[in-house]
Amino acid sequence: MPSDMSLLDGINSLRSVRKFKPDPVPEDKIRIILESASKAASGSNTQPWEFVVVRDANVKTRLKEPMLRTWLERLAGSSGMSPRMRDVYDEATEMLRNTEKVPVIIYCCVDLTRVGKSEEVKYASIYPAVQNLMLAAHALGLATCLTVHGSTPTRGEPEVKKILGIPGHVKLACLVYLGYPAVQLGSPKRKPIEKFVHYDRW
Repeated sequence: MPSDMSLLDGINSLRSVRKFKPDPVPEDKIRIILESASKAASGSNTQPWEFVVVRDANVKTRLKEPMLRTWLERLAGSSGMSPRMRDVYDEATEMLRNTEKVPVIIYCCVDLTRVGKSEEVKYASIYPAVQNLMLAAHALGLATCLTVHGSTPTRGEPEVKKILGIPGHVKLACLVYLGYPAVQLGSPKRKPIEKFVHYDRW
């Protein structure tokens, strides 16, 4: 998305990209992206988000092991997958296998000491921040892919937290792969809003 593109154009053209060029992402662009994330809505202005930016290839290689291992274990237990979903999962697997080659990985976390105890508010601030992050990257000509690899106990979270030194009171919410796109994708395909919007009552 060029910098002169409107916000609505950016929203309507944002796509998940799983293939990235090896070109490094400049520090100033990473800073703009993170500052944009920090402007998201936040309940009581608690700003409970924490971001771990990983650029070191050796660290990314270490992170890949638990994320890929647990992902392949999940795939081994799945069956009856449609051809379309198989293609999506194959792309996700390939991206994971190439984790160390992705220029930047941003682990998006929540400080549980700065959020309410109820499940419905735990992630209420971090996901708007992540959306801001992805839209800002898009505006700067970068691509992103949001995933939950490494963010739950069954997806390698304990090992990921240990590698990154993330303290116990901080919860991984998701991670975002970031870099210049190696492919150009069209606008996302979505259902017409008449399929899921209800006015005044269901």
